[in-house]
Amino acid sequence: MNEKTIAVCDLDPNYALNLSGALDQALYGHFNISTFTSSSALCEYLAAHDVDTAIISESAYDSDLLQALPVTLILLRENPDFVEERAILINRFQSREELMESVLKVLPENVHNSSEMRLRTSRWKVIGIYSPIRRCLQTSFSLALGQMLGAEHKTLYMNFENYSGFSGWFNMEFKNNITDLLYYFDCEREKLTLRISLLVHRIGDLDILPPAGSCYETYDRNGQRWVELMKEMEKATDYEYLILDLTDSMSGVLEVLEYCDRIYTLVRDDAVSSAKLTQYEQWMVEHSRADIVGKTLKFKLPEMTDIPTRPDMLTHSELAGYVRAVINDDVYGSEN
Repeated sequence: MNEKTIAVCDLDPNYALNLSGALDQALYGHFNISTFTSSSALCEYLAAHDVDTAIISESAYDSDLLQALPVTLILLRENPDFVEERAILINRFQSREELMESVLKVLPENVHNSSEMRLRTSRWKVIGIYSPIRRCLQTSFSLALGQMLGAEHKTLYMNFENYSGFSGWFNMEFKNNITDLLYYFDCEREKLTLRISLLVHRIGDLDILPPAGSCYETYDRNGQRWVELMKEMEKATDYEYLILDLTDSMSGVLEVLEYCDRIYTLVRDDAVSSAKLTQYEQWMVEHSRADIVGKTLKFKLPEMTDIPTRPDMLTHSELAGYVRAVINDDVYGSEN
């Protein structure tokens, strides 16, 4: 049972639930997050339960609550002139990432410490998607795979393509990306648990860690350091699957391929593509990388005419049927 309780109160039910969900994700379920949409309901709860921290919007705040509130009171200020000396004031009108970062910074120290104490019962499974052949629907395949796994298992997707175009493709601006995670990994590793939850974006059933704007921003990161980062991420999170969309733009891709439990390579059957694939496999064997070839499955996707332009619709396309077969036959099949 969770030992500590955080109460969240906002008059907007959707906002209250979204804030509670984001907070629960950031703290990895180590705390009981209770959600309220009125000060009266919160008062009734406080009368019967111990609450360590309360996060209340200005519009839902009643000064009489101070008689029953815990030591830590965080008020989400809606009016810049609002003042409450006995509370920590945070601007309510921020992006999700900025609001969560502001809240996490002011939570009691014991909250931060406990949020980083996790006990994994099993390793995550790392699936790398890599091909020496271009324009083979690798990223569409990878995202569909992540979305479909994410429907039943907590799944993280990372892309290492140069100039991925994700902001335009997903029609959203990614304020933070993997370069920010690298900073915290190098300089504030003890905060990695909380930082990952702030950096990822939820797209459908999949968590995405946005790629760098260009491979030149991460080119000083060798394979050993990438693997070290991923191992720390595994310890700091409760993801069950890590999907790596890999390309030659990534420095150290061979070491990352060796770290993967399974590798999927999409192929094409034209003469040039076949020659490239043969040369790739021969090089791997000749340079003592036969283990990479050994855990690789090759797929030639059939001709498809309805690949969606919106990434969140990939699970409703012709591609989804093919990916589902891969999951059932290989991902789940190999675990039996």
